[in-house]
Amino acid sequence: MIKIGRNVRYFNPYKEEVEFSKKHSFDFMQVWYDKDGIGLHKDNEPKQEIIKKYNFPTIIHAVLDINEIEEHIPKLIKMLKYLEHKDLIIHPICRSEQITNQTIYKLSEKVKKAFELLSDENIKLYLENNSRLNPIFNKVEELEIMFKENPEVEFLLDVAHIDDYSHLKNMIEVKMPKILHVADRHLDIIHEHLPLGHGNIDYSYIFREVLNQFEGKIILEIVQNDDVIIKSRDMIERIIMNK
Repeated sequence: MIKIGRNVRYFNPYKEEVEFSKKHSFDFMQVWYDKDGIGLHKDNEPKQEIIKKYNFPTIIHAVLDINEIEEHIPKLIKMLKYLEHKDLIIHPICRSEQITNQTIYKLSEKVKKAFELLSDENIKLYLENNSRLNPIFNKVEELEIMFKENPEVEFLLDVAHIDDYSHLKNMIEVKMPKILHVADRHLDIIHEHLPLGHGNIDYSYIFREVLNQFEGKIILEIVQNDDVIIKSRDMIERIIMNK
């Protein structure tokens, strides 16, 4: 069964985001985390307490540099246990050092250690592919290395990060994703996250021909305004229903 969630807009009060998600029947929300902690800029009280108080299903999306992962995993585990979460997304980036052919092996080792610590707490790890804007864990060969060395780590596929449809097909041949990030993009632009219908990614084709066996969670990474979030959700539901 496919569940559809959405990205929490960090520039809105969390209470409003929960109310919006409940009103429009979203199954869960994704909450941003980085080296500065949880990204809820309009809330003053401790962020994890706010999330706990409203008791709406959430998943943490941790955007971490390759050299930040080791420091933040213990902090994340403590927070996830407090929130009673059993899943964690890591979106790895690499800005602290030059990316070379060896960087993926370093990242793989960091992921392996993170996976072991998370597994001890029965927390499942999902790793997200990057776009060419920060080209680590973007190439098919990098996915092959990562999942060969870490076969129990799950794959989160950000569709808006693909180079083209061939790239997409080759990635899912390495590992079928359990979670999708969904947004639109003009494929000739390196990095965009647009409402569905505002770019040229053909999601009808993707769900009919490429991800027709997908069963899992879909997260809309769309933050522009309420109307386009609802329209994008309605579009993806129609596409899934008719695949």
